[in-house]
Amino acid sequence: MCCNGIIVLLALFIGFMAIIYLLYQTYSYIRCGCGKYGPFVSSYGKIKEDIIGEARRILQQSSAPLKVTDLGCGSGALLLPLAREFPQHEFIGYEWDIVPLTMGKIKAAGLANIKFVKGDYMKQNYSAMDLILCYVLKVTGEPLGKKLAQEIKPSCTVISEMFPLGHLEEVKQIESSIYGVPEKIFIYRKPRQEKKQPAAAKKKAEAKSGAKIADKVKAKSNTRSGMAKGKASGAKVKSLKSGRN
Repeated sequence: MCCNGIIVLLALFIGFMAIIYLLYQTYSYIRCGCGKYGPFVSSYGKIKEDIIGEARRILQQSSAPLKVTDLGCGSGALLLPLAREFPQHEFIGYEWDIVPLTMGKIKAAGLANIKFVKGDYMKQNYSAMDLILCYVLKVTGEPLGKKLAQEIKPSCTVISEMFPLGHLEEVKQIESSIYGVPEKIFIYRKPRQEKKQPAAAKKKAEAKSGAKIADKVKAKSNTRSGMAKGKASGAKVKSLKSGRN
């Protein structure tokens, strides 16, 4: 009887916590503009380890201190392990939801190289960042990609968990999973821009191109003129022969 009572209480507690979590997720969804920003879902499983592994590789290769940021950092599931492993680098997480943000700040107690900021990551500037991690919804991928393409430096690497970003140049995709469910990690960099020609060189190229077109038109005109003369000459000869007959 005692055992059954404990099981019932445990089941009630789990059910109560599930309801609280569901209510919190609903509240977060409404507060973030009904899907504009994702509600708090911590990175976990193999995909978490793969992202940390990719970030670790970049941080290990740099002899100079790098600036790393996580957009929608939640409670710091990605940033905290990296900040502990690489005290020489600087880490900053942006999160709009105060609940996971507070959890992250508590976990980061004693770490001098990491800070959590409550704010909209679409309103920040990323020109100084060397490595950007993000876990954003599909609806945010397009505007965020456009913003990063304009702001980041060529040496910056962007790692996106599960959702592709627009406008950036894709470096590679990493096949991963969340407890057996296949997922992808997208690696990006700033899109390469074509070198602009100096005004004088551009004008010269345009003039050269125009001259080539004019030559082609002239050649076609001469050909047509020659053909017309040939036809006229043939008709004249034909007419003379006809007159003799």
